[in-house]
Amino acid sequence: MSLLSVTPAEGVKITEDDLAVVAAKFGYEFKGDEKAEYTTLLAATCNAMQFVSEMDGQFSNPRLLHDPDQDRLPARAGLRLSATREHVRLPRSKRGLAKIPSYFPEKSDNPDNAWAHRFTLAHKSPATTLLQGKTVCIKDNICVAGVPCLIGTDTFTGWVPKMDATIVSRILDAGGIIRGKAVCENLSTGAASYTAATGPVNNPYAKGYSAGGSSSGTANLVAKGEVDLGIGADQGGSIRIPASLCGLVGFKATFGLVPYTGCVSNEATIDFVGPITKNCLDNALLLEAIAGVDGLDDRQSAGTPFRRQVPKYSQLLLETQETGVKGMRIGILKESLISKILDPGIDSKFRAAAKVFEELGAVVEEVSIPIHEIAPALFGAASRQGGVMGRTGKASGRRQVMLTDLYEKTLPCTAATIEKMSPVSKNTVFSGEFCWERFPHVYAKAVNLCRKLSEEYDAALQRYDVLIMPTTITPADPLPAENDSVIVKMSKTIGKLDNTCPFNATGHPALAFPIGFVPAKADKNIRVPASMQIVGKHFDEITCLKVAYAWENARNWQEF
Repeated sequence: MSLLSVTPAEGVKITEDDLAVVAAKFGYEFKGDEKAEYTTLLAATCNAMQFVSEMDGQFSNPRLLHDPDQDRLPARAGLRLSATREHVRLPRSKRGLAKIPSYFPEKSDNPDNAWAHRFTLAHKSPATTLLQGKTVCIKDNICVAGVPCLIGTDTFTGWVPKMDATIVSRILDAGGIIRGKAVCENLSTGAASYTAATGPVNNPYAKGYSAGGSSSGTANLVAKGEVDLGIGADQGGSIRIPASLCGLVGFKATFGLVPYTGCVSNEATIDFVGPITKNCLDNALLLEAIAGVDGLDDRQSAGTPFRRQVPKYSQLLLETQETGVKGMRIGILKESLISKILDPGIDSKFRAAAKVFEELGAVVEEVSIPIHEIAPALFGAASRQGGVMGRTGKASGRRQVMLTDLYEKTLPCTAATIEKMSPVSKNTVFSGEFCWERFPHVYAKAVNLCRKLSEEYDAALQRYDVLIMPTTITPADPLPAENDSVIVKMSKTIGKLDNTCPFNATGHPALAFPIGFVPAKADKNIRVPASMQIVGKHFDEITCLKVAYAWENARNWQEF
């Protein structure tokens, strides 16, 4: 998880001795100014923890609090459960797939450090032609059998997954051609593209600037046209932030719509995987190819469609091209535009882009959802404590395919392990561990309050077809220097998650798409992409796509 602030709140008393207790559990010794800097970060993390600690975390919606009522239960004799699985995926050697060895690209073939491994993989007899001829890159926290997986780190080496992720199988079955693995940020964590062990990933529109994270390599490769389509993963904005900073369409669909099986998890309740593309139609095609129940991922709850029930997103887009957004009600989320650090260029660009919907026949109004302003604190409280459990091998309570060969390499979490982590990952471990000690009750409160957050968005979405807001409230930043301080490096993520992370907590579909260029803060002569985020009802991906597609057809974002 990235940083929301570097300023401790009044009354938050955290000392270097507090931090030392946490680090001592791992045998870690601080160097130079690290101890003071991580103490500052720990105090900033405790802002959210203290805030949530003082809230009423009791969830009391009677609609979801069930008392036993035997009269309402179906007759047990009428239940039928299938105990067998047909058409189980076999290892690649038995699947009729063409195999070409992978390789790590030379610097001359990888100037922006975006490729993790290069290879070509295609199915000899795909089941459909949905992605026929389309080239794809896969974020390097996703398993492709027989191909090394780096996850942006050199904490360990030599992990070669023995399985394909479900989405990899589905892309191949749809006729897609996988061209390689794209670099992701260190341990798939971080909203700025400087943390991967293989080097910083450049913004395709401004060399030396961040491409966003953590799906940084995917966004760079798609934006430069090295592949047609890309797959990212998102635990706070990691599909949408790179899409925002690189001028792309990035879609974090409803929680569970796309199976996460075979992808490296940070915290299971906020894990998402999905498409990053140049346009909405390609995004719809890729989403259609990968969505639906796989029978393995326990994130896929009631409402998730079976494969045969997945909407024909691409066909539906084309069928509604003429009507677009006529008659739709679109709500501008007021609280997404009130931050003191909202970039003026992004503010004005977003407001101008929103007016396009009025010209296209939609009703566009401002809507207030006050809880959105504190949503990052709620997300932070839940994900920080949940995240450290995964980092240290303590995550439990799941029924899914576990990547045991990875855990053999990453656990136990030792001082040597932490030594090679990025500042973002180190901060997750230090602050998460500390918060379990100091605020053991807050995780449960935060989870309940995130449900309240979800219901507030749901209430607004009863009145509006979608909600819109800037995806990121600050533009791409210059990449930090290698010898910059921890605080300087972490500051590169401020303002990137404010409008993205709430929808990881609630599970609503959230789509980012480009709406023009704005001046970079560091150099007004450099222009970088701006982005709008569209949020819809659970499992109403098609409306999000329709709204973005209507805007895309009406305006050329690069000239807007």
